[in-house]
Formats: sequence, structure tokens, C-alpha cells
Amino acid sequence: MPMPLQPPVIEDPRVLARYPFLPQAVEHTRGILENNDITMESLLTDGWLSDIRRRGDLRVKESILHDDGIGIPTSDISTDLGRMTESLSFLYAMLVACSTFEERVTARWAEGEASRADTILGLDDDSFDIITRTYISDLRSEQTEGTLVYSIPMTDFIELGPRISGDYWRLPNRPLDSGWVTMNAHSGESSKQRLARLLKERIREDLRKRCDERMERIDESFAERLSEPVGAVLTILQSRAKMDFNAGDATRSDWPPCMETAIAELAMGENVNHAGRVFLASMSSAIGIDIDQCAGFFSGAPDFDPDTTRYQIGHIYDREYTPAGCSRLKLDARCPVSKGDDPICDKPKMKHPLSYVWWKQRDRAQRPEEKSEESPEPSKESANP
Repeated sequence: MPMPLQPPVIEDPRVLARYPFLPQAVEHTRGILENNDITMESLLTDGWLSDIRRRGDLRVKESILHDDGIGIPTSDISTDLGRMTESLSFLYAMLVACSTFEERVTARWAEGEASRADTILGLDDDSFDIITRTYISDLRSEQTEGTLVYSIPMTDFIELGPRISGDYWRLPNRPLDSGWVTMNAHSGESSKQRLARLLKERIREDLRKRCDERMERIDESFAERLSEPVGAVLTILQSRAKMDFNAGDATRSDWPPCMETAIAELAMGENVNHAGRVFLASMSSAIGIDIDQCAGFFSGAPDFDPDTTRYQIGHIYDREYTPAGCSRLKLDARCPVSKGDDPICDKPKMKHPLSYVWWKQRDRAQRPEEKSEESPEPSKESANP
């Protein structure tokens, strides 16, 4: 059963700010933008909104770094500024996540926001019922031995319960009464917390759907304006120890053309511009190339000095610079690819060289026979010899 087509009306601005993912919060956020003369342009650039952008960045980064959700505390929603911060940081986080055009990022962000909702909803005595009715078709509650116990329609439980592991979430293990499933306390959690866990599934599903719709509306010029936070997010994703593919496992066949071209030009003694050099060093760092190997890429440069090069590269490695995105590389004349040259670069959502590495690794993993046939030389092909 889908979400209710007509969610209940929520007028309390504090609730809409605490739970900015609610469908009812869309108009509330739009009102904040209009009442404060904030455009999309000013949200991305105005100095007085920098704290909101930082908080939005943190929402995305924490969703990637932490499996248990976003851990940042809620702002003081008793104030106008606090409510604005919560609502607009959520919007900014969604814009950053969607501008990566990476399903892995939007999926993890949706998971992070849904996990955060699970935690705070399970402790909310005032708004829990109305928020539950936003995502579930109906709700009942009764006092049993001094404890509040919730029940939901079987149709909702059948749809959402199987998505969660554990015997509790199997229908035969739940008390059933005339089509109503009892969400009794279990494993140290109250009935409310058990139901909040079920709501998490619906919230995550809704957020992923909204991200897919927003990605369809974001164009390249808008995404370019978010290239710095997008690149930072992709770098974190690529370096995450439990990611699907380990960046340290990248072979040379995974490296993007912009990186290979910079290496080739330096080897031929060409004077690669500053943007190209910074990109090569930051990209090498992001995919796990040893700093000595990276320094070797620059040995053919006409102005090469071992000590200076090592110092400059070390600065980039230590500060974990984010590699430039595709649009930035084009502006800096560092993109060597024309349409049709590389099928991965031609992908509509290919916006960053780190995404190129991931696509190559994924394709390689799906074609193990090709990997074995290539049999690359470890000393030449390995990013981490």
C-alpha cells in the first residue's frame, strides 16, 4: 500500500523543521525561502547562509561515513533561525547529494536521514501519531498494563516488514486482530520505537524517489556550481573502507583519461598547467596511489625539482584535496575527451573522475574473465604496488 495521498495537516513550524523530510514540509521550506528573499543562487553562494551550507554538507558526509545515520543534533527550533537552519540545510544536502548523479550517494543520504528520523521519532511523544499517519494508512493505540501499544493495518506491515531482518518482522510472529498487526515492545525497544523502525523504511523509500525526480531536473550548469562539495562527497565515498569497491584496488586501466593525459604530457616534458598538476596529485591521493609513485609522475616536467615536488604533493596529500570535477577540468583545458571517445565519459551522469574509476571497477568486477585475460604487469598497472 503506498503512502496516504492526503497526508494530515501539520501547522506547527517546529515539527516541520525537526522533520524536514516530511511531504508537508515542502511548502514550509518554500515559505522560508520566499519570506527571506532566498533564491537557489543565494542558497549556494551568499555568505550569511554559509553555516546552513556547512550543516548541509555535514548531513551528506555523515550519511556516507556512518552506517547508523546522521548524528548531528537538531538546531534550536524554538527560534526562526534554528528552524531556517534545519529546513534549508536539509534542502542543501539534498541538492549536493543529487548533484553527484550517483545513486550510491543518494541512497546513503536517504538511509542516513531515515535512520536519524527513526531515532528521534521513537522518542517523540508529541508528534509521533501525526507523522505516522503521514506514512501509514491508519493507526490505533491502546494502554496495555500502563504501556502504550500501537497497531497498524496488516497491508502496511506486509509491505514494509519483510524489508527488515529479524523474526519480529515476520507476520506469523506478530499478534493479529481483525486485520490489525500489534507492534508490541521487543528487544529493549518500546512499541513506539518498533513502529518508528518500520516508518524508517517508508521515509527512505520516499526520499530516494524524490532524489530520483530531482536528479532529472538538475542540469550540468547547476551541478557545476556545487562541484566543490560534490567532489568532497565523492572523495569520502571513494575512500570509505566498506565501500563496494576499494579505491586502493584501482588498476591503471581504471584511471580516467584526464589523469592518463596529464601523466603522459609530463612524461613527454610538456609544461602541464597548475590546474592539471593539482588535479593529478589530488586524484592520485584519492584513489590510493603512493606519494612516491605520484611524485614520479612529475619527474619529466621541465621545471622538475625532487624536493619541491615532494613538498607540494605532500601538502595536497596531507590536506586531502578534492579532485576537480569534469566541468572544472573542461574550463581548465584539462579534459582530453570528445563525445564518442570514451563510452564511460559519455554517460549522462558522469560528472567526476572518481565516478569514472568506480564505473571501471564495476565493469571489471562484472567481467572477471576479461580481467584474467588482461593479466596486467603488477609493477606497471597497480595503483598501489
